[in-house]
Amino acid sequence: MGPKEQFESEGFVILPGILNTQEVAELQSACDEIIGMAEKNPKDLFCNYYLPHRVDQGALYDVYQRDPIFRRILDKPSVLEAVKTVYAEEFYLFENSLVYKPKEAENAVPWHQDYMYMTEDPEKVVAWIAVDDVGLENGCMYAIPGSHKKGPLPYHQAKGETHAKRTDTQHVDDSRAVPLIMKAGDLLLFHQFVLHSSRKVPGTVNRRAYRFALKSISNSYTPRATPIVLSRSSQGALLNPYRDETKNSLLATIGRKIAGLGRRIERLG
Repeated sequence: MGPKEQFESEGFVILPGILNTQEVAELQSACDEIIGMAEKNPKDLFCNYYLPHRVDQGALYDVYQRDPIFRRILDKPSVLEAVKTVYAEEFYLFENSLVYKPKEAENAVPWHQDYMYMTEDPEKVVAWIAVDDVGLENGCMYAIPGSHKKGPLPYHQAKGETHAKRTDTQHVDDSRAVPLIMKAGDLLLFHQFVLHSSRKVPGTVNRRAYRFALKSISNSYTPRATPIVLSRSSQGALLNPYRDETKNSLLATIGRKIAGLGRRIERLG
């Protein structure tokens, strides 16, 4: 089964060795520094534009825009070509973050689907580049093969908890879950509706990953920040004329209002 066939059947695929040894070492060193800085100051100068970091959840947001190391990684032809093999010829960056397991914290991630609350939004592919070797001992991701075919599932909000949006347990058959073991530099691609989770670990062994979500240009809706085109075609969707009704559509209007509200809340916080 090829990568595209596995992605369509199981909802995820691991592509090994996307980054070489030197690139992995540079990324690990940069992540040490970036996480240390965020733990000292989670609300940096760019909070006027992007989300503040959540060190309690092990999520540093919009790092492509904040640090050149992530731009070098994501702009690599090997990364972009890997995405094209399973997703689309043209796509842009919807959102991105550096995720890790905080030490001595409630760092389990319950079963969920990404963007399960965006049921009217076009589907996305989510990528996860392992910064460190990822196994059972340091909190690898678990996924349920084929669960993406069910589409968005009912979920609930666990008040006061980290990773508060959780799929209702009656829709999760964790007996079918498989661990996604990866080497540093491997690339995991998964459908946004694949059920996935990770377990609580001490956090003493690094488990960091660069996570980014991509959307097809042909189905463009409002991203969290400025759209960043990563791959395009000379005969592709950018030739389609922009229509005023698209800008004034209900979804676009809601997206702009949510983005504006988010920025106001962040400033007040």
